[in-house]
Amino acid sequence: MSTKSVPLAEAEQMKWPVFSVAQSREVDRVAIEQYDIPGIDLMRNAGSACADRLLSELPGDCPTTLILAGAGNNGGDGYVIAKCLASANRPVSVVSLVDTDKLSGDAKQSHDDAIEAGVRVDIANADAIVARIKNHEGMIVDALLGTGSKGAPRSPFAEAIRAANETHAPTTHRPSRVAIDIPSGLDGDSGEPSQPTFRAELTLTFVTPKIGMSNPAAAPYLGELEVIDIGIPDALKRQLGIPG
Repeated sequence: MSTKSVPLAEAEQMKWPVFSVAQSREVDRVAIEQYDIPGIDLMRNAGSACADRLLSELPGDCPTTLILAGAGNNGGDGYVIAKCLASANRPVSVVSLVDTDKLSGDAKQSHDDAIEAGVRVDIANADAIVARIKNHEGMIVDALLGTGSKGAPRSPFAEAIRAANETHAPTTHRPSRVAIDIPSGLDGDSGEPSQPTFRAELTLTFVTPKIGMSNPAAAPYLGELEVIDIGIPDALKRQLGIPG
């Protein structure tokens, strides 16, 4: 892949494959188990590529970017993004919707890396999260649930998503809402949105588009869709039919 971010139209012209959620997870498993790439490296690659894309939209005088983080790998991606933005001298903060003491594995490592880099991470209940989001003037990044989530988001995720959907950053700072891998609440296989579903203006999805993203019902929640390189080996890309 010549770039780390490929717009959907370009990916379609290149005959990019489209994967189910299970197939996407299998890519990670194969990269880790057969190609000996640590999971934390894949997460760091994914998060840094997303951060590079966001930096193209964030001028030096931009308002603070607010990253909403969950407990799993999607939240871990958010912490990597936060660290990268901070390293690029862009104001950023994270609101965790879960107790960060319960983080584990790669997500915990990425959280700890962000803290070490000076990123502010707050843990908040539903009411505090809604207030924080409604008073926010910059970009909001959805790193809440990822492709592994099924069914309608529950509290406090539901309240955070609704508040984010009702918040609009100044028009000079677009996109105002960005989803990492998939908008929270959207089913990656069926493309059916839950109530609520994060309404992104830009979605940065990993490795390939997900099958459900072609469902017309998904379009209002995806916004512009781009495919992000997470640094899997060229041999694996060829095996998967991904253009090099």
